[in-house]
Amino acid sequence: MSDQKSISSKTLEQLRNWGGPRELSAFEAMMWLAEADPHLRSTTTSVMVLDSLPDWGRLMAGHDWITRATPRLRQRVMEPTLGLDMPVWVDDPEFLLDYHLRRVRLPAPGTERQLFDYAQTLAMTPFDRFRPPWEAVLVEGLEGGRAAYVLKLHHAVSDGIGIIQLLSESLSVLREGREFPALKPTRKPRKTTSLELAAKGALHRFLELPHDTTDSVSSLLEMAAEWLRKPEALREACDYLASAKRMLATKAATGSPILRKRSTGTRFDVLEIPLADFKVAAKSVGASLNDLFLAGLLGGFRRYHEQMGVKLEKMPVGFPISLRTEGDTAGGNKFAGAQYPAPIGERDPLKRIEHIQNFVRSVRTEPALDIVLKIAPVMVRLPTPVLTAIAGNMTAAQDAQISNVPGIAHPIYMAGSHVTHLFPFAPTVGCGMMITMVSHDGRCCIGINTDRAAVTEPELLTACLREGLEEMLALRKPLVLVSSGKGQRKPVAKPAVRAVVKPATKKKTVTKPAAKTVVKTAAKLVVKKTVMKKATAPAKRARAASVKPVLVKRKKKA
Repeated sequence: MSDQKSISSKTLEQLRNWGGPRELSAFEAMMWLAEADPHLRSTTTSVMVLDSLPDWGRLMAGHDWITRATPRLRQRVMEPTLGLDMPVWVDDPEFLLDYHLRRVRLPAPGTERQLFDYAQTLAMTPFDRFRPPWEAVLVEGLEGGRAAYVLKLHHAVSDGIGIIQLLSESLSVLREGREFPALKPTRKPRKTTSLELAAKGALHRFLELPHDTTDSVSSLLEMAAEWLRKPEALREACDYLASAKRMLATKAATGSPILRKRSTGTRFDVLEIPLADFKVAAKSVGASLNDLFLAGLLGGFRRYHEQMGVKLEKMPVGFPISLRTEGDTAGGNKFAGAQYPAPIGERDPLKRIEHIQNFVRSVRTEPALDIVLKIAPVMVRLPTPVLTAIAGNMTAAQDAQISNVPGIAHPIYMAGSHVTHLFPFAPTVGCGMMITMVSHDGRCCIGINTDRAAVTEPELLTACLREGLEEMLALRKPLVLVSSGKGQRKPVAKPAVRAVVKPATKKKTVTKPAAKTVVKTAAKLVVKKTVMKKATAPAKRARAASVKPVLVKRKKKA
């Protein structure tokens, strides 16, 4: 994987620590153990499209080096006997690189649809839980002389931001390769047994029990004293409990009647948006990329339901909020989830954006934003059937989950091949669909992972989501031609949201975007501004007459 021109000691240190502590966090352990229910599998899949076929020898050498530089990639999860302690990462003494890195060839003609069909099948295949939970496949034979690299990784290893951190540190910024720096020799991995882990865990808990009990009683007494001294502390505690109730609510809104069913089958589809156009549209309405992304998808959900003959005003949607801080170790999982009663029935795109902004602001101020992380140590001790029932009830209540992960802004290369696209497919984990966007080298790459039982018309859904995002691009403000004090509106270029895999045979007419009125309003403002310019002093008009025509962006009023 790694092919850097120069790898600094800082990078080596980041790779060495990537993934975090040896013991899984309670939240990561929940994701690992909940897979007793196959609907709750937490497999992340990244599909990287390459402009050419990479050199296999360089690719193998790069993976050998990066797995030695990043110990987590040569470790597997081990569960202590009888669940007497938390699962831990242990070195795999039987690590085989050629098991984790393989190559296949697509049959002719090698379309992108064939590529994503292969990737979705790979994602549905369970991990071997006695090996490090990751697999990588070089896919040859993609049309146009291209290739693809599919990385399958368990969510317990890392969240989306951690995966991007690993890729940015391990891939090259130049097409040409280099010799990898020598690594310090490591001791041979020692075989560890689950019984040994259980014995150590039981002993540790026995020795720590008096201290834990004393600390717990002391904390309760201190809390009670604080409430007596400061009534506002009691109010804060009540506010926290009310916040926790909101964050843990399983029904943000009544679910869609056409998205209720669940299965273990998934389908991958993709969309692509020019990043620059998306940024201009966001700036035009004073919003973030994430605001526009969410608002566009909500518009797409409305269109899909209308085409399916269902009228729905609100839809339960979940999305993660990163809790990472600057000093956190790369990799691992550091996020909280929010449940949003999404107003998909709202046709005005600006009102949808405003609703999203208000909701996100309110969620970020919730005292119990991290409540799931705090109760995870308790939940993970529950019997597995109880844990899976609770987790399944929480995720199944969401018709969709949406995530936006900041990607890599500059070109990257893998064994001599340029990574032109990076499509992310996060797991559905029991919900109806999971839609993820990663910004990559001037593109917004969107991966759509749908449950086949929930979304029965995936091609129609993709078309509707594309139109919803085009509605957001239509919010871009026009350019103004300035010449001799006269203003003339330059037409907005046609929005370009590319469906990388074109929808097949089924043709259904989807409601056209309703954002044209927004553009017309912007045009009226431009005309008004032009009239004001005509009223300027004669001297200013004379100076303006000597100015050559220049295209500039119309500035937003303060």
